[in-house]
Amino acid sequence: YPHFNIVGEEWSANPVVVSYWQRGKKNHDGYVSYLPSLMDFPLNESLRNALVADEDWNGGLKALYEKLANDYLYPDPSNLVLFEGNHDMSRLFSALNEDIGLDKMALAYVLTMRGIPQLYYGTEILMTGPKVRDDGAIRNDFPGGWAGDKVNAFTGAGLTAQQKDAQAFLKKLLNWRKSQPVIHSGKVMHYAPDHGTYVYFRYDGTSKVMVVLNKNKSAAVLATDRFHEMLSKTSSATDVMTGRRFDLGSTLSVPARSVLILEVK
Repeated sequence: YPHFNIVGEEWSANPVVVSYWQRGKKNHDGYVSYLPSLMDFPLNESLRNALVADEDWNGGLKALYEKLANDYLYPDPSNLVLFEGNHDMSRLFSALNEDIGLDKMALAYVLTMRGIPQLYYGTEILMTGPKVRDDGAIRNDFPGGWAGDKVNAFTGAGLTAQQKDAQAFLKKLLNWRKSQPVIHSGKVMHYAPDHGTYVYFRYDGTSKVMVVLNKNKSAAVLATDRFHEMLSKTSSATDVMTGRRFDLGSTLSVPARSVLILEVK
């Protein structure tokens, strides 16, 4: 107090429906809402579907791109809560067919896209459950908080190598995000997906971050002149997860089933 926020839930995949309830919306029927924030169900559903759907002229990543393009409907899209899952839907890792590459892409998207990120407990250690709704199964105990637990996600005891990798990935990404105003409040520019890849930028007056999703099962090489509004022939970048440096003058190679988060200079 006095800086509380209030978030409401309108479970609809249609931004027209969700935006109706946000403060500042000029509605056709004159209804005036004072609710500052809503759960971004439209983008949540599109993200989950996009990563497992086949790429075609209007599906897969293109559908995610087109859903984000509806942001103009919201008075304040930056005050939407973007989430990867919750207590009423299947676990993220299960929804993505237990594909660790897709899982990291989803988390990177949630944590670098506009809005307020929300993560469901257990996502960081790849907790699984049925793909169909089963409230008891998707609200199961977090390992390590109960006497007799053989797995302890607080200490790492009993976690698999893949779970530890996922946990470390998320920890590093979250710690980087803490000190990035460009991610907290910067603008968004995104480019239409092309052959299973999707590129967007977060930028402000001082910083620029490039995010590249490659859904393909093989590496992709992107021609960087396509992004000339954001990049120059002398642009370089550093991978925030690995520290690797990239020359963005002509092409960018993106490993299969991966995401790159690049600080652009």
